[in-house]
Amino acid sequence: MSRIVVLGDLNLDVHAQHPNNIEPGSEIRSVVRANPGGSAGTFARVAASEGASVTFFGCVGNDLIGDLLVRSLEQSGITPIVARADAPSGTILALEQGSERTMVCSRGANDGLTPESIDRSAFETADHLHVSGYAFLSPNQREAARRAIGLACAGTMTVSVDPPPASLIASFGPDAFLAELEEVSWLFPNFEEGRTLTDRENAEEIVGALAESFQRGAVTLGSSGALAWNGQDRDLHRPPEQVSGDSTGAGDAYAAAFVVSILGGRSISESNARGCAVAGDHIRSGRKAHAQ
Repeated sequence: MSRIVVLGDLNLDVHAQHPNNIEPGSEIRSVVRANPGGSAGTFARVAASEGASVTFFGCVGNDLIGDLLVRSLEQSGITPIVARADAPSGTILALEQGSERTMVCSRGANDGLTPESIDRSAFETADHLHVSGYAFLSPNQREAARRAIGLACAGTMTVSVDPPPASLIASFGPDAFLAELEEVSWLFPNFEEGRTLTDRENAEEIVGALAESFQRGAVTLGSSGALAWNGQDRDLHRPPEQVSGDSTGAGDAYAAAFVVSILGGRSISESNARGCAVAGDHIRSGRKAHAQ
């Protein structure tokens, strides 16, 4: 069994369908659902469901949402090392209108994760560290991420990152973001994130540029699948069925399934296919919840 340490955000994800005809100050009936989320939280839950032993570092508030988020980890078989902060737990509101999605994010207690929260003993028998890309955008979380990466690299662990959205990378600075990843060995951007990081315009060129710095990873291409690499090897997987719907967390689900598959000794093509399948299932589960 692979042992994975995950560091990053835990949020309550609130998804709502935004009708075209809503008027300011009015009240309407629509579909709203709330689930435990967060980029790192989703990765951890999927990795555990794929058979990995997972330890999670994060921070939530001293509130009912924080209790819910910690319990969601425990119920998934994850060992939570979660600090508590005097701030509201992180919450994300996703407003869906047709094929478009707008995100409103309150990081809240996520920024309470500090280097002092990182327990060295969790790294002694672990195989892999995964860090949410959002962690590098927060001064406190950034220091915690640096400490975790240092501990991982002091041993024999591999390290992966799923970058934050392209707009946030652009605001932070692509070169500054890449500088934070010097000791990271695996990377999982989507197409827009990869284009922002490399200034390349197609998936093959993006992967070629990233493969110069990162041993392994994939550029996810939405419903078109993913282009994965392992050194000079490339694998393009196109799912037999294109899946549409809310893609929140699908990239994290892909990365988790890919990482667990590779750590389990499977090939790059097998791991890419598994990542795409799990990401598709993640989108389908959200679509099913909206239909109920």
